[in-house]
Amino acid sequence: MIPSPLRPGDTIGVMAPSSYVEKKDIEKSKTLLEKKGYKVFIHPQTYERENQSAGTHLQKTLALQGLWQRADITAIWAAGGGNRSMHLLDSINFEAMKRKPKILIGFSDITALLNAITAHTGIPTVHGPVFKNLTGYKQLDHLLDLLAGKKISYPWNKIKVLSPGKAEGPLIGGNLSIFQYLPKTLPGEFWKDSLLFLEDCGEELSRVDRMLLHLRRTNILKEVSGIIMGQFTDSKDTGRPFGFTLEDIIREHTESLGVPVVMNAPFGHGKDLYAFPVGVKAALDTQKKTLKLSAPLSRK
Repeated sequence: MIPSPLRPGDTIGVMAPSSYVEKKDIEKSKTLLEKKGYKVFIHPQTYERENQSAGTHLQKTLALQGLWQRADITAIWAAGGGNRSMHLLDSINFEAMKRKPKILIGFSDITALLNAITAHTGIPTVHGPVFKNLTGYKQLDHLLDLLAGKKISYPWNKIKVLSPGKAEGPLIGGNLSIFQYLPKTLPGEFWKDSLLFLEDCGEELSRVDRMLLHLRRTNILKEVSGIIMGQFTDSKDTGRPFGFTLEDIIREHTESLGVPVVMNAPFGHGKDLYAFPVGVKAALDTQKKTLKLSAPLSRK
């Protein structure tokens, strides 16, 4: 189930699976991509509001599935993150999606949709920036090359190796706060023998500790082939000092696993967000400090 590549002249559909977005941010990103030669269709649902949400669950589901079924839409870009995209998993027709593979792009709260679509259909998805943030996104050309099915590389020189080794497997993961809920709710053991990548922002270190403990005690961390930790921006330690650093926490929950583990990889809510194709096989080598995709995201 490999989607077609996205190339200049193709049409990108935009909808909002999570919190509401501002029209001015969407219009700026639309102008940017149009200048690069792409067509952009903004689904009317994108500007809906229901409290913090971008409309109701029904409005979101209809928008996502409507764009997915349109023959003229090559890729679907999540307008923004925030909250409540996980609610859509109960109403999406994954079997219909499977018949028409497309590219879905987003991150943060969209982690739920990315992993669910890949787990249910086998279609790879893309952990990358949300649409509203494209005007300040420095890795856009790298992402567009990935979406076009081109061979790409990652700047892996700044990673910190916590446990050395080599590992291969499909990339899965995304935002830790969202991903922790997915392994026991999505079909199959989609995490098994995968390269698990995780990031987060604005979280208390004590909560990061609990989330990783949960993933370890439910055997998720024990059944992956390698772990790639990205940026945990604006981590907090309020109240009585927790005392443990992020590195302390990651080491405690991964040192006995016997798989390669790295941290400080260039993805997350900070200035670096290199896109990872969820479901595409990759190879991690901590000695060479490389991460290489073994297949393109899309078919030529």
